[in-house]
Amino acid sequence: MWLIPFVVAFQPPTLDIEYLSIVITVTIYFFGRLTGFVGWSDKWTEFEDADLFDFYAWTLYRAVGNMFPAAFDPQTPIEQLIQTIYVIISAVIYAVFLGAISSATMSINPSGKLYQHKMEQLNDYVKWKNLSTETELKLFSYYETKYRGKFFEEESLLSEMNESLRAEISLQNTRALLERVPFLKRQYGDGRDEIFLGRLAMALRPQYYVTGDYITKQGDSGHDMFFILHGKVDVSVNGKKMVSLFDGAYIGGRTDNERPTHATVQAAMPSILYRLNYNDFHDILDEFLDMKMRMKPLLMKGRLR
Repeated sequence: MWLIPFVVAFQPPTLDIEYLSIVITVTIYFFGRLTGFVGWSDKWTEFEDADLFDFYAWTLYRAVGNMFPAAFDPQTPIEQLIQTIYVIISAVIYAVFLGAISSATMSINPSGKLYQHKMEQLNDYVKWKNLSTETELKLFSYYETKYRGKFFEEESLLSEMNESLRAEISLQNTRALLERVPFLKRQYGDGRDEIFLGRLAMALRPQYYVTGDYITKQGDSGHDMFFILHGKVDVSVNGKKMVSLFDGAYIGGRTDNERPTHATVQAAMPSILYRLNYNDFHDILDEFLDMKMRMKPLLMKGRLR
């Protein structure tokens, strides 16, 4: 099945090359005969004993060769003029053929090719900015973590979909994460439980971190929530490591965006997290007043645990 794009892309230019080679073959023979085959015996030692098939085979070989290097050496002015025209036509068809090769190659693995192009751009950027080796390695690690060999503009793709489809896709990766958070569970059975979960899922934004990146720093006014999809983060207080968190864990949940965070969270390996913005979360709570009332005791304490 993977050969189909090649066949479809190559067929038109390949047929053009075949047709043109036949036309050039007939033209070479016709104008050679018209001018008395001037100089042909010098290029072709068996010219005197050749029959019609030999003429066709020899001129076809020269015609195909003339589409790339000049295999046929025109002798008369009219042969030179015709040869010039065919060389130009051949160059155009050859360019179309190369374009078809490039298009067919892209059609097999377009996202992979875009990723390679993106990495080449990144390499040029690193050289242009003359970045340190350490920063260069972190940049490449970041892009490898984010795209994993495939380049997609996920936000652009999701923006073209309707809300129901966006929620369904968003929940594919995040449902298990959200359901592990006790205070985010809504189980009223009124038909809005799934809608609430879908709103949360669509509000989540993927974040990518490489080893050593800070997710939050102690003392910052951090108030967003983070859910670890894949990876490992270390939590430390006053420079002392307290705990490591892995896939499925969540960080934060502060409801008072004026209070500073009490811990530093740092990626211990390339990690993928989802971020729930403070304002987005409270906009969702305004839509689901039952959940807002249920969380009121936590809101009064200024923290969600």
